[in-house]
Amino acid sequence: MRTFLLSAALVAATLGAQAQQYKGVVKTNPLGYFTGQFMFGYEHMLNERMSVQLMPGLVSQSSSQTLFDDMGMETSYEQKKSGFIVIPEFRYYLKPDNMGAPEGLYVAGLARVLTLTYDLTDTGAAGFYGDVSREDKRTVLGAGAVLGYAFFLDNGLSAELFVGPQFKSVTFERTYDNFSNVEVGDAAFDNKFLDVSLAGLENSGAGVRFGVNVGFGF
Repeated sequence: MRTFLLSAALVAATLGAQAQQYKGVVKTNPLGYFTGQFMFGYEHMLNERMSVQLMPGLVSQSSSQTLFDDMGMETSYEQKKSGFIVIPEFRYYLKPDNMGAPEGLYVAGLARVLTLTYDLTDTGAAGFYGDVSREDKRTVLGAGAVLGYAFFLDNGLSAELFVGPQFKSVTFERTYDNFSNVEVGDAAFDNKFLDVSLAGLENSGAGVRFGVNVGFGF
């Protein structure tokens, strides 16, 4: 009888531990909001240690700047950034916490696809260089690996931190509203907007991926 009760207790404990494991997590990246990336995704558990995740999102951000040209005349522009981003990811939990994955230390491999359009409107006087409004289109293909840690509160709210290397390959296309030759347009743009700083540009090469996700497990 004692053996039977002990066995029943072990089975109940095992079932209870399995019941605590979340099968899915909906999440978002709050840091992206500050750069105009609004991403929402879902992580789905495949088993006790592995999961797949998909994080799509929209990109939308506007900025403006007042500068001076090479003759000291005041100039200004407005820039609108828009696009789409999607990041598929595969995770392996190295050391799940007592509750089990998706909580604990993990490694992940990911891909990154990003399309961006930078619509820059010359809002200053035409002046010597004329209207240098232009449109830049960038397509970014990337891949990387991260080391992360995810943890949950009792109510199912979650947070995770991750960091790791990534590599990006960028294709680029630029057109000017009033210049058929891009090199001539670039020369006029650089002279009209001295010391211009265009934030949020994506360039090819290696880098570091860092982020924070918050979400809810169910």
